[in-house]
Amino acid sequence: MKIKTVAILATASVLLGGMFGVQQYISSQITSKVQREMPSASGISASVPLVDVPSNLASDFIKSADINIKSFALKESGTKTSLDISVSNISKAKPTQVGALEVTATIPASTITKQSKFNDAQIVGNTLQVSAGAGGMGTALLVPRYSDSQLYFELKSVSIFGNQVLASSLPAELQSQIKSRSQRSLTPPKGLTVKSVSLSSKGLSVTMFGNNVQLGNLGSNL
Repeated sequence: MKIKTVAILATASVLLGGMFGVQQYISSQITSKVQREMPSASGISASVPLVDVPSNLASDFIKSADINIKSFALKESGTKTSLDISVSNISKAKPTQVGALEVTATIPASTITKQSKFNDAQIVGNTLQVSAGAGGMGTALLVPRYSDSQLYFELKSVSIFGNQVLASSLPAELQSQIKSRSQRSLTPPKGLTVKSVSLSSKGLSVTMFGNNVQLGNLGSNL
């Protein structure tokens, strides 16, 4: 019985080791293809779930993969951003084509506060806090928005002497001024649409989604 148990464990260990090797190979192949499609990107890594290895071997598609890019320069502004990409149904015949793709581009918090045209900008929670009022005696909270290929900040509230006033109670002209002062053009790569924008301690994140996407579109259009 002990010999049989040892044999089973040894076989399982060999199989698991083999699956791990295949997992590493598939991940490295995806990393190499992303590097070719996005030559200006750096710090690229990719991973596929170990549990998907058997189906990946038997299918004409890689079921799913996660790709991380530490640094990539946005085409329109040259701003450095990190990219977190989730892909599914990667064709083995056309490995640069994926069935579905979700990418989150995050501009570092230091870049957002440094390039902001507002006074004393700092990220607080999920808002951008800036000085407001005469002599900067108050503070205003701004939230990111995206519409009609424009990324901009919208006024959420203003606080003066501890009293908070919601944006809905303030003149509409003030909201327009903040939008025009902060807006930047952002055209998603071909095949992608902007799903959401958000602010956190990491920075400003833009999440985009698309189906039947060519990875090369990210490198040439983002």
